[in-house]
Amino acid sequence: MNYKYKLFLLLKSMSSKYQQQFNQLSRDLTKCLSKKDKKDNGIYFTPYDIIDLMFANLDIYKENIKTILEPSAGSCEIIDYIDKNFTDVSITGIELNKVIYENIKMYSSSSENNIQLLNLDYLEYSTDEKFDLIIGNPPYVVLKKVKIDKKFSKLYDGRPNLFILFIIHSLQKLNDNGILAFILPSNFMNCLYYSKLREMIIMNYKIINIIDCSSNNSYLETQQDTIIFIIQKSNEIDTNKLFYLKKNSHIIFNTPENIIKIKDLYQNSKTLDEMDFEVKVGNITWNEHKDILTDDNKKTRLIYSSDIKDNKLIIVNYKNDDKKNFIDKKGNNDLLLVVNRGYGKGKYKFNYCLIDIDDNYLIENHLIYIKYKFDISRQELKKLYNKIIKSFMNKKTNDFIMIYFGNNAINTTELQYILPIYD
Repeated sequence: MNYKYKLFLLLKSMSSKYQQQFNQLSRDLTKCLSKKDKKDNGIYFTPYDIIDLMFANLDIYKENIKTILEPSAGSCEIIDYIDKNFTDVSITGIELNKVIYENIKMYSSSSENNIQLLNLDYLEYSTDEKFDLIIGNPPYVVLKKVKIDKKFSKLYDGRPNLFILFIIHSLQKLNDNGILAFILPSNFMNCLYYSKLREMIIMNYKIINIIDCSSNNSYLETQQDTIIFIIQKSNEIDTNKLFYLKKNSHIIFNTPENIIKIKDLYQNSKTLDEMDFEVKVGNITWNEHKDILTDDNKKTRLIYSSDIKDNKLIIVNYKNDDKKNFIDKKGNNDLLLVVNRGYGKGKYKFNYCLIDIDDNYLIENHLIYIKYKFDISRQELKKLYNKIIKSFMNKKTNDFIMIYFGNNAINTTELQYILPIYD
């Protein structure tokens, strides 16, 4: 079988798969909306098999569901599923994007369900009505530094992702025993910025299920790892302990199977903080210092994340004329252990390297570095770093990274307070 024919069969298979997973409107809108619009607004449509899985986990609650809110209606994939599988329910769908709304506003119900579609910003949606089920696939997009209502900001740190605000806003709109079922990025489970929200949830809501969907590759135009997150407004929170653990005051969510694995991986370990190390981000953002970057090897070497390969320092000669290997800025030749923090997209690879060179250098900000808090000799420090490196090489470290971080980047707090270090 020649290559072109194999490619033809593969593309045909993919085309058939997408036709099975998405309605025609989703496919049409994916083509007509610009990539910028989809990226800026976190617009990605939901495949049928994910919707099926969500409702399979809601089946035992179905008879008590009469009022439903879909706060990110999109192409009505979820609303259409509800309309075909529920009777005598009231459905409210909200869609901000004008182009999408114009394509769904005339949605025709195939049953006697009452369906209302609204074109507005969900975060500004105000109603006295409470809902038995709030279900959807909220947008995933990091918000720029804008003024955000205090009712949101007290439950997260740093810059929020839009899906976090959707969760907080939705929790306020649930009936007693009402259910929230959202498709969320996997990093909701462990991103430390959202620990306050996770803690509030375990204290006030029953976790029905957390389902890992990372093996599902049915989404159109995104490789985002996702989970299905289902909780209920209920005081019956005893079983929540199956879905979380607490580490250094941070609440971490995961599936029950992975929580058991993570607890096991923490056995007989310490954190870098407990070993008196601190972790910081490299302080040079190269594209903000173009005016002092240089090819002059008498200046300070600038070490980039791309210079760390297979846990070794291998200097890259950059084709980008603006990106140089040296910088006209004072550096040092301290012994330092650096880790690639990743870019937050694509597959994350845990890469590290002990910088032990005679030349002065500085660290670019896509690397994070591990620094001992006290002054000791270079020889003593090297022994401590080698102990950490030995732990990094331990299979258990790789197992932890795969479960905890997956394809996400690692940050300074996680490296200092979360990652286990083994003797």
